[in-house]
Amino acid sequence: MTNITARASYYFSPSRCEFFAGEFQESYVKSGSWPDDAIAVTDEEFEAYAAQAHGKPKDKILGSTSSGRPAWVERPIAPIFRLANRQRAAIESALANALRAGMPYTLPDGSEDVIQTRPDEDEANLLGLAIEARDRRAAGDTEANMALRAQSNTVYSLTPEQMIALTDAAKAFKQGLLAKSWQLKDAITAAEAAGDREAIQAVRWEPADNTEADTAT
Repeated sequence: MTNITARASYYFSPSRCEFFAGEFQESYVKSGSWPDDAIAVTDEEFEAYAAQAHGKPKDKILGSTSSGRPAWVERPIAPIFRLANRQRAAIESALANALRAGMPYTLPDGSEDVIQTRPDEDEANLLGLAIEARDRRAAGDTEANMALRAQSNTVYSLTPEQMIALTDAAKAFKQGLLAKSWQLKDAITAAEAAGDREAIQAVRWEPADNTEADTAT
């Protein structure tokens, strides 16, 4: 630690890129949190870099010079694998959001509604309805006595045949979204292998491209 006879107002640690108030130096030392590389800085340096009195330059971050003084430095470029992983995570998040949003669907009575397709809450229910509908159809049931609650909280009565059409559409909806996510992630992998950062950043999930099913039987 630098020994300073007259305590400065502020100190800067280049290793931690942090400023410390001189008036609390003793408390920092007692707690063991005072950095060994702390150097005294001028009030002007504190105003420029800590208080950002003149603003922060675009695409710059707080860093230090070779002598340990505070300075604006270029933002480090993330390794390409981190950039690729970040884009993959964005695709996964978009997929989850699309599934939570549900499938727009025209019900047999002409109503426009949304069939909920949340993986953790609706997938098992839709599968159960699909199995039941096929069993009923096999037994010759043609009555509109199967209930389905859509996103609007409206309960619709469907025949087994109509329920099969709806659950098949929901299955195709999910498969379409999964295929889209795989295609986008494959594009990210190809761009990563080619070392093309711009191509990685260009891979985005466009909501307008979401697979939609709106055909009712």
